[in-house]
Amino acid sequence: MKLYELADAYQALMDTMQDEEQAVSLADTLESIEEAIEAKVENIAKMIKTMDAEAKALKEEEQRLAARRKALEARMDGLKQYALSTLEQAGLTKVKGAILTVGIRNNRPSVVVDEAALPAEFLIPQPPKADKQRLYELLKDGQVIPGARLEASCSLSIR
Repeated sequence: MKLYELADAYQALMDTMQDEEQAVSLADTLESIEEAIEAKVENIAKMIKTMDAEAKALKEEEQRLAARRKALEARMDGLKQYALSTLEQAGLTKVKGAILTVGIRNNRPSVVVDEAALPAEFLIPQPPKADKQRLYELLKDGQVIPGARLEASCSLSIR
């Protein structure tokens, strides 16, 4: 039986317990359903812990691979700059090899900006952002702020 089915069955039995005779006969049924729910929830918690460990391992691997990628990109940029300066010193614009052709090309000019000196017409306004930390403190202290409220929630704790 699935967890939601067990929970529904448990609630249905709780709803039907109206007199003492039914209560005695249904108590055993309720106990078995409760044990099944507890076992299912424990198994779900075990799955969550396993998935959490796998997610952490994947995150660490992502970080390791990102660091390796950045190192390779930096090395590649260094080699490109070295080859470019070597060609410029030799006065060459193109080198044809057996497999590859390497050449110097002019890039499109890039825009260099000093935002402090730039006229306002060239600045893109940013949308305002709520200061959630300050709002939390004020709401916690009992202040009423239109458009903001504290909302309690709960989460699953697995230890």
